[in-house]
Amino acid sequence: MTEGAASDHGTEQQPPSGHSGYTGVFRGLFDSVIEAARTRLDLAAVEAEIFLLRTIRMLLWALAALACALLALAFAVVAVVAALWDTHRLVGVLGGAGLFVVLAAMCGYIASRTLKGRPSMLAGTLQQLETDQHRVSGKS
Repeated sequence: MTEGAASDHGTEQQPPSGHSGYTGVFRGLFDSVIEAARTRLDLAAVEAEIFLLRTIRMLLWALAALACALLALAFAVVAVVAALWDTHRLVGVLGGAGLFVVLAAMCGYIASRTLKGRPSMLAGTLQQLETDQHRVSGKS
């Protein structure tokens, strides 16, 4: 048999060694990037779910507390109006209305401060992505 015939039957021809090495490196790099992106996406989804549940729970308890406080205040105003009905009706009604206006302004102020003070929705995920970017760029 000739040398060319022997190579056709028993051995496989391999591409140049540099070409197969680059493919493996790029495949590994691509797999790492995909895995990192998946991990960050999972983190973002968990953070979004936690944020949503915390927000819903906070809103429900705030609404319940507000409803109870407003009912108690309404009954107190009705009691004051009933007590002053014979002598100072208008003062009792306007005083009750003024009390509700002041309460509404205070609740609005507290709500705006609460919304400004909370962290952004995906703060942890964004910080992790920034850390990843610094690692990739070689900055410490």
